[in-house]
Amino acid sequence: MVLNFSEKTVEKKYDNASAMNALKVIMNRGEQLSVKFYTSKDNFPCAWIESKKIAGFKLILNQEGLNWLRTYLQTGETEDFGFNPNNIEAYSEEEDKDIQLAILMQLIANEPKRLQFIPLFREKGEYISAYASYMKGKIFFRVSRTTELVDDLTERELIA
Repeated sequence: MVLNFSEKTVEKKYDNASAMNALKVIMNRGEQLSVKFYTSKDNFPCAWIESKKIAGFKLILNQEGLNWLRTYLQTGETEDFGFNPNNIEAYSEEEDKDIQLAILMQLIANEPKRLQFIPLFREKGEYISAYASYMKGKIFFRVSRTTELVDDLTERELIA
């Protein structure tokens, strides 16, 4: 028996427009969101979004998408700021690809009182966990524990 595989490779592209539409439905119902940020395997900045009624799904982000999500979490406003879910770009090789850490550091700089950190003695392994609560949901963080990050958070009196 001889198996012949065709040389064609099928690249399945993620349907980000449908993910955006699903998020619009959730937002229009006024649901509370749970959001986690990460970088996908193909270097796209993403949000993992879920609610009590909808299982988690990925939304690939650009700046407009991030603004849309942040505004909904903070105010409940559903305006999408012209977010085009198909106008997305992967991180280049030179860029810092850790969107989760970048957003955490931005919150530390601008809204440190909004963050709540899990006490370090409860953390196992090499991570620091935190979350930020908003009117329409929470953003959850689980970032690598580095000496620099621990020193910075301790200096700002965010962790003990």
